[in-house]
Order: sequence, then structure tokens, then C-alpha cells
Amino acid sequence: MYTKKWIVNKTDGEIVRKIMNELNVPALVAKILAARGVVGKEDGEKYLRCDEKVLYDPFLLKDMDKAVERIKRAIDNKEKVCIYGDYDVDGITSTIILYKFLSEKGVECTYFIPERIQDGYGLSAGAIERLAGEFSLIITVDTGITAIEEAKLAKNLGLDMVITDHHRYGDEIPDAVAVVNPHRPDCEYPFKNLAGVGVVFKLICALSGENGTEDVLKKFGDIVAIGTIADVMPIVDENRYISAYGLQLLKNTCNVGLKALMEEAGVYKDGIAAKKLNSTVVGYTIAPRINAAGRITSAHRAAELLLSEEKEEAKKIAAELCEINKRRQALEMEMFSEALLQIEEKCKEDRVLVLSSDGWHQGVIGVVASKITEKYSLPSILISFDGDLGKGSGRSIKGFSIMDALKNSESHLVKFGGHELAAGLTINRDNLEDFRRSINEYAKKNMNDEITVPVVNIDCEVALSELSLESVKELQLLEPYGLQNPQPVFTVKNVEIVDIAPISEGKHTKFKVKEKGAQSFFYSVFFGMAYDNFSFTSGDMCDIVFSAEINEHFRSPSVQLFIKQVRPMESDNAHMEETEKYISSPIEDNCPHPKEYIPTIDDFRSLFKFVRSEFAQGEPRRISLTYLRQHVRRSDGSLIPLPALKVILMVFEEFNLARIRFFGEGCVAEITTIPAGGKKIDLEKSAVLSRVKGNQ
Repeated sequence: MYTKKWIVNKTDGEIVRKIMNELNVPALVAKILAARGVVGKEDGEKYLRCDEKVLYDPFLLKDMDKAVERIKRAIDNKEKVCIYGDYDVDGITSTIILYKFLSEKGVECTYFIPERIQDGYGLSAGAIERLAGEFSLIITVDTGITAIEEAKLAKNLGLDMVITDHHRYGDEIPDAVAVVNPHRPDCEYPFKNLAGVGVVFKLICALSGENGTEDVLKKFGDIVAIGTIADVMPIVDENRYISAYGLQLLKNTCNVGLKALMEEAGVYKDGIAAKKLNSTVVGYTIAPRINAAGRITSAHRAAELLLSEEKEEAKKIAAELCEINKRRQALEMEMFSEALLQIEEKCKEDRVLVLSSDGWHQGVIGVVASKITEKYSLPSILISFDGDLGKGSGRSIKGFSIMDALKNSESHLVKFGGHELAAGLTINRDNLEDFRRSINEYAKKNMNDEITVPVVNIDCEVALSELSLESVKELQLLEPYGLQNPQPVFTVKNVEIVDIAPISEGKHTKFKVKEKGAQSFFYSVFFGMAYDNFSFTSGDMCDIVFSAEINEHFRSPSVQLFIKQVRPMESDNAHMEETEKYISSPIEDNCPHPKEYIPTIDDFRSLFKFVRSEFAQGEPRRISLTYLRQHVRRSDGSLIPLPALKVILMVFEEFNLARIRFFGEGCVAEITTIPAGGKKIDLEKSAVLSRVKGNQ
């Protein structure tokens, strides 16, 4: 339940004041900039810069001149051109903007997007052979940089190839007419982190001539922004301006398909924005619906949406993509649940979670592996078997290269590939257990325990009083958010949480937070925290981690907190971490308790007195063990340990003094008191106490 490590960036008051004065920014923005390493005007302006001055000359990209020359020749000679794309959002958006541009130039072109299951990732020899008889030029987008053999094949078949890509690669580049990739070691382009669609955008700018960039942005900026944000590129430098410009265009997009998709997804309702159009909406609402087609069915359907010019057709495809996305979500949930069961049954001691099943959907296993790794802070590999052959997708944690781990166990694999944090593999069923054993032996020797501790990174500590409507609005200076420029994350200590309630049928939790004794409060939402798993109750004093936004949907705008973590206030947290394993496990599993966790007669009397005075007879009430610990004291004024409180409640139920139901990993109890009837209890006869003392 509790994040073990909260890392709060340090801020220097003098630097904050300097940033405020030199950049003329408000205090909260200055505090965040200081927390992120800004110390003065020059680097502050660079961090915040978001204008056309950051757009670089596209011809600084190696081979751009060759690519432009070959494509212009194809335009002039009316050659048939095929755009070879990829099935994710970056690949689809790359394909569409180049297809539209070339079509408007009168080029007879088509696009080919491989099917994830049937064709696999990247260029294939079979596709090259099919295309060679019909086209004279292939332009790859968001793919091709590792297609060494496929490029040779194309050349032998008399098929020219221009490769545009942004992925890293090995020691060799394909033998093509042009290879445009900012990661080429001989490429002097100043910004290396363009998305695939960003590279294609620069190609179109180069094809459009010296003053064509502005027109290209106006025409395609919204689609370029979606591809850039969806591919989790750093939203800094050139990407920051492209994304900001594109998000502005998206508000009144001319793309019929995008407009229909946003209506269908609830971003717009009756032509009015229902959500603030920012990178979060793109990343979590728009992009998944485009991506789902390539994961579950065919990416061509998403491409058709972006090319659609008829409202009714676009509306139909948008509804279809939203339905496909629901199927994708259901598949993910089902697979995630099955994976959790496997972990509990056979992987509790593993350092790399190797999970497998027959028929797991290939388009979803990577997403579920990411969720597993996030939940357990351990590398995970999910493998889907079809007959004797399994295909897997792995995700890792910072500091542990999954590629190095796979290389160490390659004798058990058919093939593998990827990078430090994500990889794919193929394996024979007979080798699965040997592979699981081998990779875990490697992890035990090479995985530092510290990197498996869950971490939440926090920009700075604030007081609730700093979060005025005006100050939170001013955070927009930092947008658009994304990789290397995340949404600001704050922490506030020692706040009281009240009015806790479930939302969305208990899938999420909402509550209010306020400073102790204060009348004013902030509405807060904890998405992804099921109400029954929330380990706090009204009146608890806690530390919280959150992002802050303006909620425009109340009668008047207000600041709303989006909670990321909650833990007992700092003075209680050390004790909480020390005892968490005891209160979150069945008592049978941890006997005998340490002596200090075994309740005394005095403890029983204190808690019994509190419950009888505070709880109405027969009325169920939820209360956290931390709240009880804060409000129930021994006769000498000392605190009762949390595990001891849990034991006492279980003894109350054992002797029919109350009905107890535990939630939130055992940290919250629903207590229903039962009239005592004047009877006395003999603790020596308690089976619960005997177990915790180790007497049985």
C-alpha cells in the first residue's frame, strides 16, 4: 500500500527568488523550475521556450538531401510510391501525413502497414517481394533502421528505398538511397529525440521548400503532436513546440476523423470541449483508441479514420475504434488477473516474473507486462504460447537491463531483441522452465535490491495554502507535459482526510483534504485506488502526493488534487513500514508475533473503552488502524502497536463482542459492535492470542 521511498527534490529559497525575478514567473512555477535544476535566466528560458525559434533546419539531418532528391524525382516522373509504416500511433500518424502530402502533390502512392500478428514488426522479405513488382520506391516511416537484409533484397529486386526512422540500432545501417535517422552517429542534427512522425514532419518540411515549415505545421501539426505524445518522446526542445502548436490546432481540428473520434470518446460533447485538451487527453484518451486497432484488429482502420473526409463514415469508424478499445481493456484486465494468480502460485520468490499462457493476445501482452512491472517493481516477461512456440514481451526496471539478462539466457531462446527496459522473445515450450530458472539466477547475482524499491519522484513540498486558483492556473506555463517535462508533483504533510467515498462502483476513491482545524478543504480523487483497498478513514492524518489541476465543471472553477500516494503522517510512517508485513497478513502466517506486538490486558481495556464510547451499538463503521493508534492510548499515555490493535479486534470478534471485516491490506477495519451483555471474557481461552504467542 505504501510507497517505500518518496524522493522530494530540494529547493533553495534564494534560487527560487532569483528565478521569479529574472524570468518574471510566479512563486509556484519558480519553485518547480528550481526543483528541476534551473538556476537562472538562461537555462530557465531554455526550459520554458516554446516558439518557432527551436525548429531546426531539416537538412541538418544526415541524408535528408538524398531523400528529398529521390522523392522529388518520383514526383516529377509520376512514379508509383509505397509508404511502409508501423501499426502503433507513431507509425500510423507518420504514414498518414506523408500519404496526404504526396497525394496532394499528384503522386500515385499507397501505404502498407503490417499486421501485428500476421506480419510482425518492421519490414519483411515477403512484403518487399510483393511490393517490388508494383512500385519503384518505398519510403519507410517509423521503421526500417534494422532492415539490413530486407534493404539488400529490395536493391536486388530493383526497388529503391528511402528509410526514415527514429529508433536506435546496432553497428550497421541498411544500404538504401537515404537513411534519415537523428540517432545516426554521423548525423549532426541538434535534437535527437524526434518521434518517427517528427522525422517525417521534417522530411515534408524539406520537400516543401525554404518557407514551407509554417504551412506544414498548420496542415499536419495536430497529427504530428498526437504521434509525438503517444510515442512518449521527451516533450522538450523541438518536440515541446511541435506538441504545443499541435494541441492548439487539435481544439479546432480540420481533420474530420479526429473530430469524430474526440466526440465519440467524450473529449467533445455537442461540439464543446468536455475535457481540457492537453497531453494527458492525447496519451490516455485519443492515442489508445488509435493504438487499439493495431493491437486487436488492423491498424488500417485507424489510418482510414485519419484519412476520412465524410462525417458519417468518420463517425462509424470512430465508434468502431472505441469499441475495439473496450475489447482491448477487457483483454488486459483478464490477462492481468490471470498473471497475478500465477505470481501468487509460483513466482513469489522470483526476481524476474516469467508468466505464460496459451492464447494470451499478442497485441496486449506488452501492456500487461508494463502493469506487472509497475505493480511489483520487478522485471516481467509475459509469454503467449501457440502450440509449442511462445512469443513473449518483457519490461524491466531502471538499473536492470533485460537485454543483458536475455543474452545471458539465450541458449534457452529461439531469438530475442529489444533494449534495456523492453524486449521481445521467442521460445520453445520445452525450454520455459529452464529459461525461468536461468534468468532468475542471473537476476539474483546482478539485481541490486535498492532498484526494486518502489519510488515516487516529487518536485517539491508545499502547503495547501500555496495552491490558490491563480497559482495552479499559472502552472500552464510549464505545459505541454510529457517525458522530461512531467506534470508537477507535490507533497503536503500532516493533512486530515475526510468524507471518503467510492466512485465508479468502487474502482476509485474520492475524499477531501484539509489542514488540521481548517474549515476550507480540497476535493481529491485517487484514480486506480479501489475503495475497499484504501487504508485510511475519515479523520486520519496523512502525507499525500498529488498533482493539481483546475476543475471547470463545478459551479465555479476550483482546485482539484489528483492523488498518487497516501501514507500515514511522517511521525507514524516509520512505525507503519516496520509493522506493515504483520498487519497485512493472516495471523496464522506470522506467529509467533514479536513480544512488543502482543497486546496487554491494558491494551484490551483501552480499545474496548474507546470502541464502546465512539461506536453506536449495531452500526457498522469503517476505521483505520492508524486512526485507532492516534486516538487510543495506554494508561501510561504510550501508543499501542498496529499489529496489537489488529489482534485485539480479532479477539473481540472471537468472543462475539463485535463483527470485524478488514480492508486495505488489513489496515482498515469495518467494526460492528455487539451488546456485551455484561459478560466477562477469559483471554487465556483465546485461540487468536495463543497463535500470536506461538502457544499452538
